Amino acid sequence: MVGVGAVEQTWEPASSGDRLEFLFMTWMSSVAMLVSLAGCAWHRRRMQRRREGYHGIWNLHSRADAEWEGPADLAAAIQLSINDHIVSIPPTSLGILPPPQVRHDTSHSRDGRVSPTADYPSMKSINDLKDHLSAGSIFKMKRDWLSRELSKGRDGGKSEPSPARSERKLLQVVVRRDHVFQDSYLQFASISDDDLRNPLSIHFVGEVGRDDGGVTRDWYSALSKEIFNPQYGLFTFSAADDYTFQINPNSGINPDHLDYFRFIGTIVGKALLDGCLLDAHFTRLVYKRILDKPVSYHDMATVDVQFYKSLVWLLDNKLDGMDLGLTFSVDKENFGAYEEIELKPKGKEVLVTEQNKREYVDLLSGWRLKESVDAQFQALRVGLARVVDPVLLQNFDENELEWLIGGLPIIDAVDWRKNAVYKAGYRDSADCPVIRWFWQLIESWDQEMRARLLQFVTGTSKVPYPDGFKGLRGSEGLRPFHIVRVSDSSRLPQAHTCFNELILPDYDSFEELANNLTTAIFETGNQFQLLIRVAEVHDWSTIRRSKVVALLVIYSFTRVVPLKMGMTTYVLQYFAQI
Repeated sequence: MVGVGAVEQTWEPASSGDRLEFLFMTWMSSVAMLVSLAGCAWHRRRMQRRREGYHGIWNLHSRADAEWEGPADLAAAIQLSINDHIVSIPPTSLGILPPPQVRHDTSHSRDGRVSPTADYPSMKSINDLKDHLSAGSIFKMKRDWLSRELSKGRDGGKSEPSPARSERKLLQVVVRRDHVFQDSYLQFASISDDDLRNPLSIHFVGEVGRDDGGVTRDWYSALSKEIFNPQYGLFTFSAADDYTFQINPNSGINPDHLDYFRFIGTIVGKALLDGCLLDAHFTRLVYKRILDKPVSYHDMATVDVQFYKSLVWLLDNKLDGMDLGLTFSVDKENFGAYEEIELKPKGKEVLVTEQNKREYVDLLSGWRLKESVDAQFQALRVGLARVVDPVLLQNFDENELEWLIGGLPIIDAVDWRKNAVYKAGYRDSADCPVIRWFWQLIESWDQEMRARLLQFVTGTSKVPYPDGFKGLRGSEGLRPFHIVRVSDSSRLPQAHTCFNELILPDYDSFEELANNLTTAIFETGNQFQLLIRVAEVHDWSTIRRSKVVALLVIYSFTRVVPLKMGMTTYVLQYFAQI
């Protein structure tokens, strides 16, 4: 079995006065190593006696309800237990110490091979580490977890290592390169769900070459590009740019469109199973709908810019005394005829007012974003489910799903900065600290966090190839990445995705900028509604002086009460009252 590596912690004292605390941290690291090694010995003994029905009598619990089934979960428990000790230390000049990193030695299994179903961290353990590891590390762990789960399904749940490609039954597909979409569609229509789990062997007619994986990747690339061919009428360009795609609400003009969408879903699932990437650039809305996640009126920006502007106008302006003649209904065109659709019971009798306008915007945008293309998305999800259990994908958000399908883009911070545009008083110079801090933060982030920010501002984590950031486009053509100044530093950063604009408040410190931008990306980027803002935390200065205590309370609270949406908001509200 795979062993558990030592839990590594490395800190350097900021001054000689911190040496005692540094020694204490070193001692804690040694304790963690001993506990981890003890866990390895326990686990080996447990495996030796498993056939006798012995399941071990010693478990490390960081909480009373935790159950650790293997060495990876044990290491995660150690991680959390040590972290509890770290955050209980009073604040010093060391500041908040960096979290320890869990390292697993997965280089060898018992027979010298790495098993795809070896005892790796569970999704629960990975989620417990979200607050302590980088976004990149968490995504890689989740991606590897999905790969192992899909491999178990491919191997019928067996725990033995998978046989080599040459030893498996291959799924033979023969296509003409200039008819790759239609040929592939016709052949996949006759393939059973069980056979879909076999490795592909692709042959292009008239081309010489043995498929040891390279031809399959070439086929995925060629096929994914052909999916967007206008002659099929399945996708249209986003309203915000001309390099990301959305489902065409009028795809029904093609009588086979739903069969095509089922086929596309199957290809997406097959690519995930095979560990191959697609040359696909969808809008964020597409990934949210694949995951069947809630949508927001903000998603309308990539579908219909003018309609989105109208919704924003309704929300930003007082409607008292205005007779707009709007009701909770909408006219639906159906081949030249119009049908009145009520957004709620007796909606055509309910006028839109200042008091109910937010409900109207939510219902109207929900209808436009979901009902008009619901049949297409249902067909796509049915095809995807032939290969990938939808439950597995619920562990990912729409950003991560984009990276799983299309790969993580390499975002060049230098090119990004070179082509950025500043407005309302900002400039890239030494006397503008906020912009200097912003680029300092971007350079310190890994590719995953850069991609999240880019998607937060532009709606996609991709940049045009080969132009890079100078080729970014908005709803009205070329539109560089804009950073717009606002003086109200009590607010979180915001984004106007159809204009590639980041609304960045004039913060007073690098720490404030980093914290608020990260919060905006993860909270408002997922359409969570923050009920309070930073300025509403009445005693924030006191909490800032005791950040370790604040983190301890947040950490303990989220471990006891497993809140999902709005968790950060709830905790901040708690602090606002103390």
